Amino acid sequence: MQMTLLARLAVAAVALTPLSCSNQHFTYAPDGRRGYVITCSGFMNSWASCLTKAGRACGRGGYDTIQGSEDDRSLLIACK
Repeated sequence: MQMTLLARLAVAAVALTPLSCSNQHFTYAPDGRRGYVITCSGFMNSWASCLTKAGRACGRGGYDTIQGSEDDRSLLIACK
């Protein structure tokens, strides 16, 4: 029984999902500013990918890092 190309791609996508997990959700910083919690875990992500996501989340105004850990690749940011 041979797998079709579509079935093989689906299996590969499911297998690679844990390798490139990233997440971003809206929150408020302790001082009341709009902020985000950003996590970039997984083999395919790096600290740089977290910083890129943070920049995109707040846009041209920029952001302040409230808390961040390069070891577990997570950030709490507040938009300026």
